[in-house]
Amino acid sequence: MITVVFLLFLGLAGWTVSTLMSKGKHQDEITKELANIYDSLKFLTSSVTALVKLLMKDSISSAKDEDFQPISSNVIDLLKLEKKEQEEAA
Repeated sequence: MITVVFLLFLGLAGWTVSTLMSKGKHQDEITKELANIYDSLKFLTSSVTALVKLLMKDSISSAKDEDFQPISSNVIDLLKLEKKEQEEAA
């Protein structure tokens, strides 16, 4: 599947380059469309980058909360047990 998409993309790129080199009638329109594609790819790249950053922030914050919750509850339990033992010893 990826090979087919790659071959189609390669064929389209070759066709575009050969048309631009031959100085066809629609050269201005082709360059405008290529500029549109380039702008779209820049926007897509920045959007994917922003999405990855948000996902990383969310993963880190949720992992931090989940990882330290059992530790804090264990510390509280140990302190309660220690206090109880001190009261029994007194």
